[in-house]
Amino acid sequence: GGIRTGVGRRCAWMFAGLLRRASVTSAHTRLRAMAQASSTSPAGGIRTDKLDLGAASGRDGVVLLACGSFNPPHKVHVRMLELAGDALSRTGVQVLGAYMSPVSSRYEKKGLVDAKHRVAMCEAAVRDSALVMVDDWEATQPQWSRTVDVLESVRSRIREALGGAPVRVMIVCGSDLIESFTVPNLWSEEHMLSLVVENGIVCISRPGYDGRKTLEGIDSLRDRQGDWRTLFVENDVLADLSSTKLREALASGDPIEDLVPEGVEAYVRENGLYAGGA
Repeated sequence: GGIRTGVGRRCAWMFAGLLRRASVTSAHTRLRAMAQASSTSPAGGIRTDKLDLGAASGRDGVVLLACGSFNPPHKVHVRMLELAGDALSRTGVQVLGAYMSPVSSRYEKKGLVDAKHRVAMCEAAVRDSALVMVDDWEATQPQWSRTVDVLESVRSRIREALGGAPVRVMIVCGSDLIESFTVPNLWSEEHMLSLVVENGIVCISRPGYDGRKTLEGIDSLRDRQGDWRTLFVENDVLADLSSTKLREALASGDPIEDLVPEGVEAYVRENGLYAGGA
């Protein structure tokens, strides 16, 4: 009886010691555990499994966001986020992570496949990226969402996931999207100032478009040019690649494996997407 009692006491002491050590887990470890738990994108949450949690407490923490149809996603979509992250890091900005946000199926655009397919293709596209994740909040909305609304949603959910840490969300886009700022009644002055001055834009070059010149040509933005939070980055690969060209290739039965991240073409073929035309 004495031997069993002694063993029991030693086991209880060891267990108590383990509990004490567990109770002093560092804040960094708790954040990492939180991120891993949220990687399944719980309702109302956001994936954080690829966020740089070691930099999450920094004052200049930035998260990158690319909104679009991703119909289908291709190599440049992922590459432009990685280019933006590298360029910002070289300026001393703490880049925590990046997200692709596919538009809702309610967005009225010819040839747009259902959001569930575009989210799945984006997930396949970013599988091997250490930086980029997919956020499906916009894709699941019952209506089309404005870019600034998606940005605010991402910022709010990340801050909540990281315990209120300050985070700035910067839009990453091609210079062709910047050109759309000049389309009458498409962008409000308030929203353009929010993106260019308050939050920031990383503009990736596209052939035939000059993002800086476009912004300088808009009076309300030119007046605040000293306050711009913009970075203009040259694209180094497949600069003229577009989802439209991919859909045309698929409709013609041409291979696209060199133009899309691994797994995207297989998903397209398995689900019979884009076979009916561009």
